[in-house]
Amino acid sequence: MAASYDFPQDLIDAQDELRQVRADLQALFQKVPWSAEPLDAWERHENAWRPASRPASPRLESR
Repeated sequence: MAASYDFPQDLIDAQDELRQVRADLQALFQKVPWSAEPLDAWERHENAWRPASRPASPRLESR
């Protein structure tokens, strides 16, 4: 039988807040371009151990 522990409520609240912050950060990452500077698209070589690629980052117009 697994043991159960009574964790302090402030630690549980901090863990919940951390989960929410990570979710918010992930949502923000989905909205912004992968590069702050305009860069061309790239793709790793097909024999790389971990395939990866990025689309071209958008060119922001001057205001």
